[in-house]
Amino acid sequence: MSALAKLVRFTKIYGPGRTFFKAAARLRLGIPALSFRRRSLDIGLIGCGQFAYSTIGYFLQKTFGARIAACYDVDFKARDTLGRALGVRARCATAEELLATPGLRTVFIASNHATHAPYAVQALARGLDVYIEKPIAVSHNQLVTLLRAHRSSNVRLFAGYNRPYSAAIRELRDRINIDRTKGITQQCFVVGHMLGPDHWYRQPEEGTRVCGNIGHWLDLMVHVFSWRGLPDRLDISIAYADLTEPDDNICISITSDRSDLFSVMLTSRCEPFEGINESINFQHGETICKIDDFRRMTIWQGPRIIQRQYWPKDVGHRLAVLQPYIGNRVRDWHEVELSTLLMLHIADMVRARRRQSTFSFEESWEQLLREVESQ
Repeated sequence: MSALAKLVRFTKIYGPGRTFFKAAARLRLGIPALSFRRRSLDIGLIGCGQFAYSTIGYFLQKTFGARIAACYDVDFKARDTLGRALGVRARCATAEELLATPGLRTVFIASNHATHAPYAVQALARGLDVYIEKPIAVSHNQLVTLLRAHRSSNVRLFAGYNRPYSAAIRELRDRINIDRTKGITQQCFVVGHMLGPDHWYRQPEEGTRVCGNIGHWLDLMVHVFSWRGLPDRLDISIAYADLTEPDDNICISITSDRSDLFSVMLTSRCEPFEGINESINFQHGETICKIDDFRRMTIWQGPRIIQRQYWPKDVGHRLAVLQPYIGNRVRDWHEVELSTLLMLHIADMVRARRRQSTFSFEESWEQLLREVESQ
């Protein structure tokens, strides 16, 4: 009964097509063609798990039809079931075999987090455009190596941070009047999945839940603050509910030298029936905004109230996945570089159980550039 209730609930949230894909991904079922457009088989997919199937696969299939030429996963069962379901002809035994597939132009990487940057470096070296699901790196050394490879190539690099592409965030940007002299307040309350002690996110090399989850909202902060112009120096405070699991049930607060105030709280005390649930509150100048799980948004501007509902729920996955194909609507890549630097700094704080720290975008970026440019 709970499975049927979940299917009904998800249909109300995501619509029948996306819900069907989510369920099919769990059961590894075959998928009928969603589009009859004929395209070149020029996409490679590294990582064939739930997200690759139900999100990347869904939006690529819906937009282009069967365009994935090759897929690979260290779990051959995941590779084969996704390959059969999405009509992928080449089910490769190694990532190197996939990258050598004739006609390939773009590689989507949705493997475990610690492998994102290494796979991307290999793909960039072959002259392929690369889409990396978040995070783009789980260590400073990975970030240096990735950016060095990107600068040595003549191809494009995209990140899977999707919230800047949501309808709510895009409309908020269109409606807000930016005052470059005033601060921004942004607060994110996130109910995340419960992760057991054996979950792969818990592996030391995977970068903690800061890289796996919280990086989404740190990246959104960088994107939103960039509308006005980023601050430089940040004061960071972290409250831990339990130091034995420092990256769960955690609150990160940030103030800046431009009077900004940001916080993100991740709580995971039970498994949310509808998946991750988030509330975002925002204020700048005369604009107050509340986003409820990317299903509803209310904006107050003086006496004016603007209300929106989004069905299906729009967290921005569609436009994020389609970044290689949407031209000048792609966000500034430098925002992702800077948000990754901040994310890695906070991940180091969490590993060390530190409660206070300062961070400078300018100093961290200059140091990163020196390392990238040194050979």
